[in-house]
Amino acid sequence: MFKISLTGSKSQPKSAPVQILEPLTPTAVIWQLLAFSLVVLPLLWHLPNWISVVAALAWFWRWGISQGRIGRPHWSLRLLLLVGIGLGVLLSFSRSTSLDAFAALLVLSLSLKLLEIQQRRDALVLLYVASFTLATAFLFEQSLVMGLYSLAVIWVWITALVSCWQSERPSHWTRPMRQGWRLFWPALPLMLLLFLLFPRIGPLWSVTLNTERAQTGLSDQMSPGEVSQLTRSAELAFRAVFAEDQVLPTPSQRYWRALVYSEFDGRSWTLGTPPAGLRTEWNALEEMEALSAPIDYEIMQERSGRLWMFALDLPQQATSESRWLPGRRLEALAPIDQRRQYRLSSVLEYRLAPQLSEALREYYLRLPPAANPRSRALAQGWWQAAEQDPQRFIQTLLDYFNQSFIYTLEPPRLPLNHAVDAFLLETQRGFCEHYAGASAWMLRSVGIPARVVAGYQGGEWNEAGRYFTLRQYDAHAWVEVWLEGEGWRRLDPTAAVAPERIEQTADLFFADEPSFMADAPLAGLGRGASRWMFALQRRYDAVNFQWHRWVLNYHEQQADFLRDLLGGVTPWRMILALLIPAAVLLFAVWLGLYQMRRAPRGDALERAQKRLFAKLARQGQRREAHESLAEFARRMAQVFPEQAPMWQSLATADERWRYAPDANRLDYKACLTALKQCIRRV
Repeated sequence: MFKISLTGSKSQPKSAPVQILEPLTPTAVIWQLLAFSLVVLPLLWHLPNWISVVAALAWFWRWGISQGRIGRPHWSLRLLLLVGIGLGVLLSFSRSTSLDAFAALLVLSLSLKLLEIQQRRDALVLLYVASFTLATAFLFEQSLVMGLYSLAVIWVWITALVSCWQSERPSHWTRPMRQGWRLFWPALPLMLLLFLLFPRIGPLWSVTLNTERAQTGLSDQMSPGEVSQLTRSAELAFRAVFAEDQVLPTPSQRYWRALVYSEFDGRSWTLGTPPAGLRTEWNALEEMEALSAPIDYEIMQERSGRLWMFALDLPQQATSESRWLPGRRLEALAPIDQRRQYRLSSVLEYRLAPQLSEALREYYLRLPPAANPRSRALAQGWWQAAEQDPQRFIQTLLDYFNQSFIYTLEPPRLPLNHAVDAFLLETQRGFCEHYAGASAWMLRSVGIPARVVAGYQGGEWNEAGRYFTLRQYDAHAWVEVWLEGEGWRRLDPTAAVAPERIEQTADLFFADEPSFMADAPLAGLGRGASRWMFALQRRYDAVNFQWHRWVLNYHEQQADFLRDLLGGVTPWRMILALLIPAAVLLFAVWLGLYQMRRAPRGDALERAQKRLFAKLARQGQRREAHESLAEFARRMAQVFPEQAPMWQSLATADERWRYAPDANRLDYKACLTALKQCIRRV
């Protein structure tokens, strides 16, 4: 005969293969949907928009299935969706096989699996894949908020796992959450202990982000409009940290050097490749004489996918993970594909390369012979009027810029040929790369060595963290001109056209420009709302910065912690170093075995049933294996006729709670009350 078990399921206990095929309860489906949403949300910000649409449609479809409003997709439709998603991934990531493509496949696979979940087995597969998906999100974002968010998601993940094994009608939908918390919180101290004691090891394989999307910021060539496009982005480029005893550079001194362009093809400036006979001299580190005290600082550079590093003009020494390149610029030994921190020292006043060989001098005078004839003629006229005095010629050039030129983020498009002529004599509207490129052209036209330097200018000071924040909209270009007896000297024509750009931060100077931060419309909300919101935003940025700094310094801090804990290497300390991880491992094994051996507490109704059965068993009245609670109560009514009404009430309450279609929380409480009454009176 088909009997009802006392745990609330509708059959006798089943073996594991049968239990895993049990259908999911409505409560379990809700928790699967919530876990899916929280796991994929961080990744959707970094993936194409159509993937978000697919994930949202899968979510609403599965919700409709659980509500009985829509049927399950036919196998042919699922196959069609699989083929379509595969083609979408191929088209979206056809140029590179990178982490972005695998993250997209994970999210889309989860979305399709969400439509299929019917049994516990399906939910377990969904949750196991979701755990890998959550770990993948850390490859894109490692902020403090992401760390806290992931802890909350893990709690929900455990809750969803617990809900798969709950009875069909649990006491309340929060019961799985409470049980998930009891499993979650004991693991937190163990996690922190393992994090402190066990060293991080390098991965057995390496992955790369989408190379096109990863390469951000300045490029290895500069054409008209290249730098101004960066002002559309508020993406963080780097932070520069200064100790309290360091003198901060003034706004006019905050030039952050990155690239040096030495060759010009008539339209674009490039890093340059000198002739073979000149490469040894060109690659040699330029001599630098410091005329001021050095300033020490730290750079925390964001992932760029490039090699170049940033330094306050002018860096004094390289780091162990970098090398010097021509133009006294720093380049990393490997692409910066993750956040990196390094220490530098710079001098603000200097004399760079006071002696320049004839071969290098000719190299820094190279120009296309037939390009920009009108500006070349204009430069020659100024040169003669200045009596071939470089200082007077430079002043004439700056005065010319100061007359009718306009500094704008949206300059008119220049022709492919004779772009300098069009800018200097026709449009007279441009951004920093227009002025820097045109200035270097005019200087070279009259025999004055010049080159273009690109980097960042200014920066927003954060007093809470004592650092400057440089974003992509702070990108800037200027000129270095070589003068006899002085060496390379910075010349920024922007200061002549728009001196406020140098003295103010870029976000204040370009606040009225329509295209400024056009790709990041939400980035400036904190500034325009109120002063306290802006202060709160800067405080949060400082906290997030300290988090990143702690994570980047983890290896060094962990080594110091273990050194303080263990001291020098001795036999006893080596034994202690082995015993501590062994003890942690044994504790973890013991905790796991203890949890496995503990009898599940269940809800209040199940605990009351067990108390009643145990109390009656001591009196010789044992429940038969096939008896439900209601059947057992009716038999007790015959054994204890004077208490028959009490036992009949218990049988009625139990059957209503378990079988009535409209059973609710009040019926659950009524059954629990009847149980407690029986426990007191037997």
